[in-house]
Amino acid sequence: KTANSNATTTTVDVERSFSFGRDYVSNRRHRLNASSVTKGMTVAFYSKNDMIKPGMLRKWKQDQRKKGKEKALKE
Repeated sequence: KTANSNATTTTVDVERSFSFGRDYVSNRRHRLNASSVTKGMTVAFYSKNDMIKPGMLRKWKQDQRKKGKEKALKE
């Protein structure tokens, strides 16, 4: 009985992951490469499970923009 319940839980987890992936790769994102999809789904998973502190993604994006501007000024 235990092995069967573990298999069922695993199957549900896998199905949930594929469903989430299908929803993530929408018509607007269908041209993303595998690396971008993997990174995006990872961030979405952590965010959905409250594993990312509020404001952390905003700060990261601001830092990325700042680095981009600094790089452009050097060129």
